[in-house]
Amino acid sequence: MISKNLLGWYSLNKRTLPWRKTKDPYKIWISEIMLQQTQVATVIPYYKRWINSYPNIKALAKADYNDLLKHWEGLGYYSRCKNIHLTAKTLEEDFPNTFDELIKLPGIGEYTAKTILAIAYNQQEVGVDTNIERIGFRLLGLKKKSRFNSNRVKKFLETAQDKSKPGDFNQALMDLGSSFCQAKSVNCTPCPIIYQCKATLHDDPLKYPEPKKTKKIPQVNVSVCVIYYKSKLLLIQRPEDKMLGGLWEFPGGKIESHESDEAAVIREIKEETNLLIKNPHYVGKIKHQYSHFKVVISLFQKSVNSIKSLKIKENYIWTTTKGLDKFALPKANYKMLDLLKKNNDEKYLK
Repeated sequence: MISKNLLGWYSLNKRTLPWRKTKDPYKIWISEIMLQQTQVATVIPYYKRWINSYPNIKALAKADYNDLLKHWEGLGYYSRCKNIHLTAKTLEEDFPNTFDELIKLPGIGEYTAKTILAIAYNQQEVGVDTNIERIGFRLLGLKKKSRFNSNRVKKFLETAQDKSKPGDFNQALMDLGSSFCQAKSVNCTPCPIIYQCKATLHDDPLKYPEPKKTKKIPQVNVSVCVIYYKSKLLLIQRPEDKMLGGLWEFPGGKIESHESDEAAVIREIKEETNLLIKNPHYVGKIKHQYSHFKVVISLFQKSVNSIKSLKIKENYIWTTTKGLDKFALPKANYKMLDLLKKNNDEKYLK
């Protein structure tokens, strides 16, 4: 009954999305990776541009990683881009069609593997992410989040799945979770499976499952300096095995507890570049938030007359501001450039 009602509703109300026009496992894989912790509206233009540049896994395997990062720039969670490239180079052409093969690939977990199999290969799998799990908890009337209850939800959805249209079943649950059955708001009256939902029949569905206690997000204070030499500015590439790996940024780092903002940036520039700067010009502060922490960045700038002592372990480049378009930068660095412009430091941004 759940499957019949759900698919009937889906056939009339499904969202028109570019990756739903294909059964190509490569394109479905790309969409699913992009959609991880990212809203659909944000993903659509990125997906279209990606597929236009890299229409198949063979083209992706041959792509330069810096070009991929530029395509990914702004989506965040850059390890996803790295894993996509690693997977493409591993496979080169043929995309696996079994769970055991898919689960071994970089960045593909149980949810992604099962979703690909259901949609692309019409296999009897249910990919259960946070949104779909929430629907299952509400249908079963489960409040406590536990591994035991999560397994109950998986088995329940696998039993309820339509055997002839497993892909549509998965996508119908996705659409339900994004419309009527969200984490912080519900609209139960038009829901096609309201009469099978124990949370709605017996209590407030927003109590299912019990929300996690909000943790205080830690703050990190950082000093960064835009270094200029002969009308060009310095970019350093982050190591690929670090957060934001492969992206290019202005040099700087964490402010120690005993340091002033200026002392920290002088030390960081010395450690990262071996350049000794004095009296850097303070521009201002910006704030930026990542998923698990936030940063407050004190921005400085400094022109240097000589780079004879320059020593940098990572890849680096001197570029004009116009040349920045060629490089993938973290969002925080764009905020810094905006701050420079607002402070009428246009002469540095030519």
